[in-house]
Amino acid sequence: MHRDAHVLAGINRILQEALRASTEEELGQLCLEVAEDLTGAEFSFFGERRESHDRLDHIAISERGWAAYGGDDPDFKQRQLPNGMKIHGIFGQVILQDRSLIVNDPASHPDRVGTPDGHPGLRNFLGVPLRRDGETFAMFALGNHPTGFTERERAIAEELAPAIVQALLRKRAEMASRASERRLRSLIEGIPQLVWTATREGQWTWASAQWVAMTGLSVEESLCDGWLAAVHPEDREAARRFWESASENGNLGMEGRLRHAQTGRYRWFKTRATPVHDDHGRIVEWFGTSTDIDTLRRLRERQETLVAELQHRVRNILTIVRSIFTRTVESGGPIDEISDHFRGRLDSLARTQVVATQTRSGKVDLENLIRDELLGVGAIEDDRLSIEGPDVALPADTAESIGLAIHELTTNALKYGALRHPTGRLSIAWGIEHKSNNKCELIVKWDETGVPAMPVPPVRQGFGTELIREALPYGLGARTRLDFRGGGVLCVVSLPWHVDNADPVNRSAEG
Repeated sequence: MHRDAHVLAGINRILQEALRASTEEELGQLCLEVAEDLTGAEFSFFGERRESHDRLDHIAISERGWAAYGGDDPDFKQRQLPNGMKIHGIFGQVILQDRSLIVNDPASHPDRVGTPDGHPGLRNFLGVPLRRDGETFAMFALGNHPTGFTERERAIAEELAPAIVQALLRKRAEMASRASERRLRSLIEGIPQLVWTATREGQWTWASAQWVAMTGLSVEESLCDGWLAAVHPEDREAARRFWESASENGNLGMEGRLRHAQTGRYRWFKTRATPVHDDHGRIVEWFGTSTDIDTLRRLRERQETLVAELQHRVRNILTIVRSIFTRTVESGGPIDEISDHFRGRLDSLARTQVVATQTRSGKVDLENLIRDELLGVGAIEDDRLSIEGPDVALPADTAESIGLAIHELTTNALKYGALRHPTGRLSIAWGIEHKSNNKCELIVKWDETGVPAMPVPPVRQGFGTELIREALPYGLGARTRLDFRGGGVLCVVSLPWHVDNADPVNRSAEG
């Protein structure tokens, strides 16, 4: 009874203290220490059979075993466990024969193969197999009892064996669980989504670090219904109904806004929840993620706006093209002349569209617009030409009409005015004028001088005249003046102007 009590205490020590061991080696040393204390052995080791079954890896060597070593092997001096030992010799018989073995005269044993250099001299030996699911997978061996091992020590060691196996497998399961938790934590902390768990009824039980960083709510503040504090007030009722639509087999999904702790603004998130079922198919909890879709949603809204604007622009352009064609044909004349006029006006319209699409704002720089028209007729380097005005960005629809007007004035100047005669001069200037009623006007002035012939106003109103005198006032709310003077044409266009329209266009971005 006295001996059994010591063995029982040793077993309890292995099972209890093993829980505090941080590694398999630490656990193995504890088991070996208990075995040495109960059997009187001077040293011991604990090894496991590899899957290949022909080699043994050490799990632990007892502290007494390390202390008894007297060789020069640097691995032993650094307490590096020897692995890959061939299963043979006396210790190998324990595994190969799957039974405990006592050898009190190792020197004469037929299976003796000797000991490594520095290994303490082996006077006697006791080896015990460790079994899992009825198969030997490991062993522990005790060496050098003062008077030799007996059946008493064998019985003690065999009683310890199941506890050692249980402690080892429990430690491995615990370590695997911790490793799995670490991997899961690393995975969760490495993804951009906000992650959380909730009970079957939708009461939050946990929230990830991403949620805490995003919302500023701690895990404790987010539990139960606390997470609703981060939801936009207008979306909270929908968030409550989120759980009412839960089914036994389905997933949950919704879009809502969450408050960003650092900026104070709300961002759109796509939230999904997946049910976790027990063995009977019942929902026991929910695993949820909230993904930031704010940028994507704003891009989608911007895309919808751009598509609508594009449709509107296409309709407007088609209307302008139809009007240009109709007025060009109605002006009469040879077909070649009609074709040239129509082509020139379409080219002018196309140039405006190209410039508008090259800027992020979709606006057109007024000076670039004017210079492009003059460049098209080779007049941009003419020293008789003066172009002056501040940076002004025109909305695309305004630029279309102004561009056509500049085109008509340029064509007229080439045929009859300042760009035809060597003595002619052309000044194009514009500026923003502030009126007394806090309103502004953009005033564009086309002034030809030095034309020798006395211009005669056209007998019938052509496309250019109608565009400047009627279309610009009607379409843009402009005030216009078009005079066919002696010495050249004078045209002044005054447009209602808003301060936010005056943002300059980055010419370098336009190439």
